Amino acid sequence: MTLKNQVFLDQQATKASAEKIRAEYEKSGYHKAKVIPIIQELRESRNRVTFFIQEGARAKIDTIHFAGMTVFEKKDLLSVMANQEWTPFLSLITDAGILHQEELSNDIERIKEYYSNRGYLDVQVGTPAIELSDDKESVNLTFRVSEGQPYTVQTVRYEGNTVFEDAALARYSFIRPDDVFQRTTVREEISRVTDMYGAEGYAFAEVTPNLSPNPDTLTTDLTFTIKEGSLIRVREIHITGNDKTRDNVIRRELRVDEQEVLDSAAVKRSFQRLNNLNFFETVELVPEHVEEDKVDVQVRVKEKPTGQFSIGGGFSTLDRFTAIANITEGNLFGLGYLVRIRCQVGVRRTIGVLTFRNPALFDGPTSFQADGFSTQTNFLTYWEERKGGTVQWGRAFSEYITGSFTLVGEQIRITNVANNATSFIRNQLGDQSTTGFRSSIFRDTRDFFQDPRTGSRTGLRLGFGTDYLGGTNNFYRFALDGLKYIPLPVWDLRMAFRGRIGMADGYSGSSVPLTELFFVGGINTMRGFQFGRAGPVTDTGTLAGGNKQLIFNTELIFPVLPAAKLNGVLFFDYGKGFAEEESLNFNLRKATGLEVRWISPFGPLRAAWGLKLDRTGREQSSVFEFSVGNVF
Repeated sequence: MTLKNQVFLDQQATKASAEKIRAEYEKSGYHKAKVIPIIQELRESRNRVTFFIQEGARAKIDTIHFAGMTVFEKKDLLSVMANQEWTPFLSLITDAGILHQEELSNDIERIKEYYSNRGYLDVQVGTPAIELSDDKESVNLTFRVSEGQPYTVQTVRYEGNTVFEDAALARYSFIRPDDVFQRTTVREEISRVTDMYGAEGYAFAEVTPNLSPNPDTLTTDLTFTIKEGSLIRVREIHITGNDKTRDNVIRRELRVDEQEVLDSAAVKRSFQRLNNLNFFETVELVPEHVEEDKVDVQVRVKEKPTGQFSIGGGFSTLDRFTAIANITEGNLFGLGYLVRIRCQVGVRRTIGVLTFRNPALFDGPTSFQADGFSTQTNFLTYWEERKGGTVQWGRAFSEYITGSFTLVGEQIRITNVANNATSFIRNQLGDQSTTGFRSSIFRDTRDFFQDPRTGSRTGLRLGFGTDYLGGTNNFYRFALDGLKYIPLPVWDLRMAFRGRIGMADGYSGSSVPLTELFFVGGINTMRGFQFGRAGPVTDTGTLAGGNKQLIFNTELIFPVLPAAKLNGVLFFDYGKGFAEEESLNFNLRKATGLEVRWISPFGPLRAAWGLKLDRTGREQSSVFEFSVGNVF
């Protein structure tokens, strides 16, 4: 403002200050803003100046014009801009359609970027003309565009490279001669070459692109100038911020080590592994130069509470309404041990589970876990009680491949069998036991386990029960499981694809126990179906379970409140459980719907509504479920 405190009152300065305030409002789109200065006389020849401001509504964008645009459609350019035209529905729930003058210069660059990503190197975009309506409530924007012609890449060269030969750098290049020039692929190429050098220890290599366009031939030569720098080694690793977590717990997750070459890919992987511990709010790995060819790696973490006591409720088609109490310490004594006590009491199921896990015995690649459990479940046609325990050893065979071997012992009691139960269920009446093992091997490259953006998880699970270890059930069971995340280039969107196939059978005259059958349907298999009802069901509506399953899930994941880790999911599920007399086929059940996922301070929460696309008979058309404590 022109007006200052503790100076003689100047009427002209007061008016000028009011006009400056109004002009600032106008820059922000408040074209109807009014600023009125009020002067109040005080004692001792002093005055107080108060500016009364009537902001009015921000100007809406009626139309956006692109003068000179011939190659693309209007919607193409609008798709990359911050400023948008006013639309009745969207603009009521967002600020879309409001003029953001501070974004106009960025919109110019976004339009240029759109053209240059399609070869238009000579594109020019002028400052937009703003035409204000007579009532000052709306504006029209006009961007003047000089498009030029698209260029193709004539040659791609590298200069300054001694660590890699030209052929090695070009082998996996994103850019080839005769390609239409795209600025995004140039950035991708810079990142790729930088990563190649970083993986060899040249952590501070610089790659600069240089263009030599030829307007006569509409081609451009592209040269990447490389400043390789020195081979960098790690002198020391310093860890700060870990008031509770022991240094060794953090160091065993690091993929960089002292006195070794600094590998940028290893730094990135170390960051992912530390985040996946779920012990820290923030993680930073910062290499700091201490000598020309040496760095100290600063590992800075900010711890978050790992002990949780939660009481809540949920709803599912199996459990109906449930009350849940959960006590968890994920970082016991700062050693990374997990201890959990989980109790669930529902209309149809009661669960108690006690878990202890050491993820790294002696800071090595072997893990240990012990579980004790007791469950009681009312399946309507029978009552199932299970008590037992498991002891599991896990092993990391490589950076991404892990396996496990689990000893299993449990007592099973089937009671209260209904008259309309199947003969298979009636034959299982009474006590039985399972002793045997389960094993698995998985390759998991997901970046962040609880909320992945990219990567995959694929593997095999095996189960085996035998009377040689004292049980009564003889069976085998296997399941293949594959999950893939693909990031999309806009708005943090992701696609997720999952496929599962499983089979189970008995041997030595035994049938598959009820507890080992596949019950397809529910929030973890086929949303839109009640528990088990996307599989075999008797004529009376009794769940029969299947000895085979085939399930495919497709998801579009989108952020709702990124800061709160709240996501929405559009899904399509396609799957089925198969009875023993059926063969696997692709005549599967179908459902679609919407899910909400929240990575809350108390653990993952899911709520899903699914709509059947092939409803039959008296089936419900849709199913809603709520789940606590697991990610799909």
